[in-house]
Amino acid sequence: MRKPPDMFDRDFEWAELTRFAAHRAPHATLGVVSGRRRQGKTYLLDALTRATGGFMFTATEAAEREALDRLGEDLAHHLGEPVPLRFDGWHEAITRLLHTTDREPRTVVLDEFPYL
Repeated sequence: MRKPPDMFDRDFEWAELTRFAAHRAPHATLGVVSGRRRQGKTYLLDALTRATGGFMFTATEAAEREALDRLGEDLAHHLGEPVPLRFDGWHEAITRLLHTTDREPRTVVLDEFPYL
C-alpha cells in the first residue's frame, strides 16, 4: 500500500500500519496504537482507513448514550444506510463494527478509545 503523497517521513510507522491492515486472518485482530499526545497518531490512522476503505470513529468526552448515537450515525453514513444505526450498548456496537462487511476484512479504528 502506497504511502499518501502528503505524508512527510513516517515510513516506518506507515509500513507497520499497512502490514497489520493487510494481514489476513480468519477472525478479527486487534491492534493498539499508543504514544504521546499530539504526535500524529490520528493523522496516520485516518490515512490508513482511507487507504483501506475502512471506518474510523474518533471519540470525544461524552455520555455513553451520546457516544453510541454518534457512532451509529457515523457508521450508517459510512455504510450508506438511510437512517442512523441505534445501538443499545457497546456489545452490540462492537459486534456490528466487527461485521461491517462479510466480503473482506476491513480496517476499523476507534480513535481516542479511553473516552469511550
